[in-house]
Amino acid sequence: MLSNITVRLKLSDFINTDYEESIMKMINKTHNDLSIVIFLHMWYDDDISPADLKSFLLRWEDKLHFKTKVQLGSKLTPDEFIFFDLLPTSIPKSKMHRFCYTYNNSNKMIDGLNELYNCVKFITSNKPNKRQKRNDYED
Repeated sequence: MLSNITVRLKLSDFINTDYEESIMKMINKTHNDLSIVIFLHMWYDDDISPADLKSFLLRWEDKLHFKTKVQLGSKLTPDEFIFFDLLPTSIPKSKMHRFCYTYNNSNKMIDGLNELYNCVKFITSNKPNKRQKRNDYED
């Protein structure tokens, strides 16, 4: 059973934007509605000031209840596995993820998080019991 997942986002694509709150609320909604533990892995290029990063972390630290990692650069180590990777199309896909959503405009990140929600909901939902028909016997 799926109990925890790692979701990776490019922080510099949504920090201090009009859709920052929507993105963070959607992550929290996935966590709360689907009872799944999320490890949030955020990365950025050298395009966020330390003051902006600190402000972001302070703004969200008491609203989100899951582990968060923030790192400079998109490189993953061999022991890191990402369940759901949201990537700009300018970044090459790695093979270290289960699912990947690419976007060419950062305001489409919320669409990717909706895909994450639907994916996790499908995986964790109860499936109907189906009896498989057998056709390997003769009458």
